[in-house]
Amino acid sequence: MTLVAVTIKVRREIAELAEEMVRLGLARSRNHAYNMMIEMGLREVKRLVERRKAVRRLVEEFMKNGLPYTDLPTVKDVEEERAR
Repeated sequence: MTLVAVTIKVRREIAELAEEMVRLGLARSRNHAYNMMIEMGLREVKRLVERRKAVRRLVEEFMKNGLPYTDLPTVKDVEEERAR
C-alpha cells in the first residue's frame, strides 16, 4: 500500500469533528480521523462520536454520584450461584 499526501479544504464542521474524534480517542490523529470519515461515511462517524460522548457523560455522572444501583451481585455471588 502506497500512501500519498493530499492537501484538502474542508468545512469547519468536519475539521472540528476530526478534532473531537481525536479528543474522544476514536482516532489516533486527525489524519486517521479523516480517513475514518472517508471509509465509514460522515453519518456513521457522527453516530460513533455521539455514542462515545453519551458514555463519557454517564461515566462522569457515576463517578460523581455513584452507581444508581444498590445490592448488585458481586463476582463471588455469581460464582456461588453457578456452583449450585
